[in-house]
This record gives sequence, C-alpha cells and structure tokens, in this order.
Amino acid sequence: MTFEYLQNLKNHNKTIKLLSSDNLAMMASFFYHVFIEKKNITLSHSHILSLLDDYLFSLKLSYEGMFPRSAKEYLDGFCNDANGYLRKYHGTDDEPLYELTTHTTKALEFLQSLEQREFVGSRSKFNVIFELLEDLEFETNFDDEQRIKALEEEKQKLDEQINAIKTKQDIRFDSSRIKEHFMLLEETARKLKYDFTEIEYNFRDLNSTAMEQIATRDEGKEKVLDSIFDIEESIRNQDQGKSFFAFWQLLTDARKSERLSNMIENLYNNEVVKEFDKDEKLKSLKYELLKSAQKVSSVSLKLIEQLRRFIDDRAWLDNKRILELCKSIEKNALDIKSQPPKSKEFFAIKGCNPSIKSPFENRLHAIKQEKKLQSELLEKDIDIDLESFYHQFFIDEEILQKNINKILLHKSQCSMDDIVDEFGIKKGVAELIGYLSIAKNSENARVENGEKIRLKIEDFDGRVKTVLMPKIVFVK
Repeated sequence: MTFEYLQNLKNHNKTIKLLSSDNLAMMASFFYHVFIEKKNITLSHSHILSLLDDYLFSLKLSYEGMFPRSAKEYLDGFCNDANGYLRKYHGTDDEPLYELTTHTTKALEFLQSLEQREFVGSRSKFNVIFELLEDLEFETNFDDEQRIKALEEEKQKLDEQINAIKTKQDIRFDSSRIKEHFMLLEETARKLKYDFTEIEYNFRDLNSTAMEQIATRDEGKEKVLDSIFDIEESIRNQDQGKSFFAFWQLLTDARKSERLSNMIENLYNNEVVKEFDKDEKLKSLKYELLKSAQKVSSVSLKLIEQLRRFIDDRAWLDNKRILELCKSIEKNALDIKSQPPKSKEFFAIKGCNPSIKSPFENRLHAIKQEKKLQSELLEKDIDIDLESFYHQFFIDEEILQKNINKILLHKSQCSMDDIVDEFGIKKGVAELIGYLSIAKNSENARVENGEKIRLKIEDFDGRVKTVLMPKIVFVK
C-alpha cells in the first residue's frame, strides 16, 4: 500500500467516493434498509422509487431542508457513470431493475464492521485459524505416515468424546461458546453474501470481453467460437470460478441442502440463540444463498445466449449472401436470354471435369414378371378393434404441478426420482415431457443437463420402459 496507490484509490475508487460523500448517511442507510435488511437482490424502478420517496419524506420530517431534490433525481444520481452506486439494467420486463454494485457492497460491509459489539468472540476465530492451518499442513506437508498418525489422534479424541457422553459428562457448549459460534457464523454468512456481488462483477466483466469479440471480429464462426469457448473455460478454471462452481454444486446437492435446512431449523430451537438473535437473521440463509448464487450463475448463461445469437446472425448473413448470388445468376441469365452466346466455349469453371458414363455400364433389359392378384372379396365376419386408431390422451400440467407441490409441502426440494416414487409415470414419455415443460417455464426449478438419471416409467398400455433423461430439481 504505497502513497501513489492510496492516492489513486482516493481519487478514483467508487467505494471511497461513497464513504466520503456528503450524503453517505442517507445513501448507506437507504441501501442497507431496502437491500440488506429487506433481503432484496433486485428492485423494480417503481418499487425502489416509492421506497426512496417514503424514506426521504421521513428524513425531511426530522431534518428539514437537508434533501431538496426529488427521489427520482437522487435515484438517477445513484446510477450515473460518475457514481455507480446502483446498477440499472432491463430484465425480462420493460421496467428497469436496480441492484447494488460491488463498490457499494464493500462500503456497506466496511460500515458494518465498524459497529461496536458488546461481545467479541476471539476464541472461536482462533479455533478456525488453528483448524485451517491444521488442514493445510495435513494436505500439503505431511507424508503418508504422518497423515495416518494425525487421523489416529483424531480418532482417539472422538473416542474420548464418545466415552465422556456415555459416562454422562457435561461437555456441551456453554452460553458463551454458543454466542461465539453464532457470531462467527453470522459474520461469515454476511461476508459470503457480499462476496457474491464481486464474483458476479468479475464474471460479467469476462462476459463483456466475449461480447466485444463477437461484435468486433470478422473472422469465421469457428475461430470466434474457439476464442469465446476459451474465455468460458478460463472462467471455470480460474481459482474464483472453481471455488464458486464447487460451492454451487454443494449448495444444490439434495442431501446437503436438506441437511442445511434442518441445521438452521434446529439452531433457532436453542434458547440461547433465540434470545441472542431475536430477529432470526439466519432463518432464510439457504434461500438467500441460493438466490444470490443463481444470479451469479445466470451471468455465465448469458454468454451461451450471446453465442446462440452470434450463430443465428452469422447463419442469417450466410443465407443472405447465398440469396444475393442466386439473384445475380438469375439477372445474368435474363441479360443473355435475348442474345445467347455463339461460341461453344463461352464459360469455363476451373477444377470441374465432366463425368463419362459408358453405355456398356447400363444393365440389360429384364422382362418383368406379371403377377396375378386375387381380387375376390371374402365374406367373413372379422372382429376389428378400431379403438387403437383413436387412442388419444391428454397431459394435464396442472395435475403434474399439484404432484410437485404435494411433495414440496414436506421437503425443501424434490427431483424426478421423488415424483416417480410418489406418483409414478402412467402416460409414458409424454408425461415426462410435461414435467420438463414445467421445469423450463418455472423460476423455482432447474434442469441439470450435465447429470443424467434413469427412470422406470409405465406407458398407457402398462408396458414398463427405462428412460435416460437430464436431472430435474424443483425447489420451494
């Protein structure tokens, strides 16, 4: 941290600019209230404008004359290029959306760290440091004998704990240890949610680089796609990308997700935690992590959408060029229609040789044998089942959605395995396609194309079949 670095940081960093702004108290308190306390990741234009108008009105009642401008003027100032405290963009609807930028989340995290706390848990933080050092030493420095010895020591400690429990010794955490662990858990969860904004910013920056290449390069599709796939691979192979996608895989694992929900539920059954955190700040932790991580994951999906558009545009340009060539050939043919060329060799195509076919290659004529068909009608009573020709059925997606909702009443998420075990598949592949359609059109479901599952289903005629399909997960 040199003088030049800090001077440049002071003059250009938007986090420092927010912290040194005259309206810091108004902006930071408003951002914290509507985004952090209310647990909103994005807000629509009408919603945030209404909240800001109400907030300024309440401030003006106590501090008359401090905020003379309108709510819309302040909101526009939050989003302009000079400040960049909020990111404004258009989603699927026409109404703009607003979210915190990484610079603003860093400022809010810093301000939260300045809060004076009555209780500081230093023991738990030291234990975390000690455990991290032990893990690094175990995985990097120890040879096989040392690793085995360390595991045996860990096993001995576990045996001692088991014996202590069997002999009714009180080795549970006291209220002080419970508070320490809870504060460390709350701090780590808060920092993790703030980190998502920075991860999304980095991913979006890499996506912008890919989009610039799409817009500026005139090379063939294969070269542009190669470079873009290299960028996509670099996103996933970077340390941050590896860490995030590993976290996303853990978070979306059905067993771990269910375990996380149960542990959070049990956390607030503890009287010490219930008294210490009356607002239940971590009650919706899993939902907040899923929502934030899904937003980060959607940034990488935008690159795939850009690739699809790029291929479509290139295909349209190629088709347009072919059409222009066809029109040119037609025009030239009409121009020479009235004055055909007199020379036999009026046009030549390089590299084209005529194909020679000898008449001796033709097969000899073979006389066809006449076949006599019996055209008599036999009068005989024959029972023909025409019902199969009109055998039709209808897949009602409302019934399928009700099946999903029934399972989600008792679980936080479910997969197609759970649905098949509970309700079965009675109408074959068409019913599976119905579930796929629901997952595609729902914000609370995802289709993991990289993971396949095998399902045994029953068609309309009662025949059992095995189907290999992508994994589908429905969440509350």
